[in-house]
Amino acid sequence: MRALLLCFHLIFIAFLSHFYAMKYISSYILLISCFLLSACASDPQTKSRPQWVNQPSAVYASDQYLSAVGQASNLERARQNALANLSDVFSVKIHVQSDMLTQANKQETPLGVTMQSKIALQRQIATESEHTLKGVMIKESWQSSGGEYYAVALLEKYKAAQSLTESIDALDEQSRSLIDYSLQDAPNSIASLHALSKARDLQLAREVANEQLQQVRLSGVPMLISSAKIEQMMAKKLATLKVSVQQPDKQQQKLITSALAELGMRVVVDADINVSADLSLNTPIYTNSWYWLHASYQLSFVENGQVISRKRWPIKISAKQSSLLQSRLDNYLSEHIKTYVSELMSSLPAL
Repeated sequence: MRALLLCFHLIFIAFLSHFYAMKYISSYILLISCFLLSACASDPQTKSRPQWVNQPSAVYASDQYLSAVGQASNLERARQNALANLSDVFSVKIHVQSDMLTQANKQETPLGVTMQSKIALQRQIATESEHTLKGVMIKESWQSSGGEYYAVALLEKYKAAQSLTESIDALDEQSRSLIDYSLQDAPNSIASLHALSKARDLQLAREVANEQLQQVRLSGVPMLISSAKIEQMMAKKLATLKVSVQQPDKQQQKLITSALAELGMRVVVDADINVSADLSLNTPIYTNSWYWLHASYQLSFVENGQVISRKRWPIKISAKQSSLLQSRLDNYLSEHIKTYVSELMSSLPAL
């Protein structure tokens, strides 16, 4: 503004000098005025590089904002890149943490996180992140003299912390309800284990949300019950169950018995709870020099004479020789039986 006033002032002087001073003085002043006017008319955005382009936290205090800069050849793309970069700052560490949590549960606990649970957990985390990131705004943009655009995206930490705290409280409340149902109201062992499994998954999501909260508030919400504690409850529940395997096929009986024992269950000859399997085979098909065998494997969980859960999995086996199909099928079942039994025990009861 001062430069603009100076320009008009000098032009006015030049105009007066044309009438009241010597010609060479007026020409000199007019020349200077035109030069300054030209400088005033240049694009102010290209004159200096804003500090936030390289150091956004120097302009937008890191104790109040999460910030990220985007760059592109057009303004809209620069804004999109800024939003994406802020999302990465907020989320990448969280996805790594969620993978670590699910892998730890898969390796160290009897009923580890199944693929179905992991997908649900990732969806929960993505939903929470998306909800929190709705508060992101594009604060400023700038175009360099070379034509490149820059934009800075900001997330106000206070609002993000408020949103995450509400989500954590909701996850804690859901977990408590599921645990109460498992211990007091579940009609059978499968329903009880499934409730605990779901509570465990919610607490995994809660732990990730707490990690996010610590990014924006430096401190999280104290945990009343951890996913590890719920896993202990699941293990204790499994250890109290006596199960028998009702399966005429000795190979299948051995596989199922081994899988149940690995989960910490006591397998006995006769019990109120038993597991049975049904293997359905289709006629092998020969195509493109390969033999293909399509089959399905079903496990049923029976408690006090009533089927309370049943699950079926598709199987596809191939071999160059038809004589190899049976051995490959046996190997396939050996590799997957523990996963099948785990899913049967911890998933939503299905008939």
